[in-house]
Amino acid sequence: MELGDFTQKPCRSKMAYEFLPKKNVKVDLEKAAEEITKVGTIEIRSKVLLMVKIDEKIVSLFPSGKILVRGERDENTAKNIAKKAVQTLKNSTK
Repeated sequence: MELGDFTQKPCRSKMAYEFLPKKNVKVDLEKAAEEITKVGTIEIRSKVLLMVKIDEKIVSLFPSGKILVRGERDENTAKNIAKKAVQTLKNSTK
């Protein structure tokens, strides 16, 4: 899985940038939690959501593969943060 496998756009309802997988994927959040600590710190961990702080921004990861970079509207900054998250998720997808 690469960042190019995602579409990206500013989130309409929040101060955030949204990355959606182009294909159906399932992310094992348990495995993702183990891997994501290489680039960030876990803030919230549940079966339906993994919130991580990467480069001082909160990133929400969902089992659907959706990534939400919160508090960031700049596309390039959001892409760099999402790229770090995606690289750690490669071994967590089904």
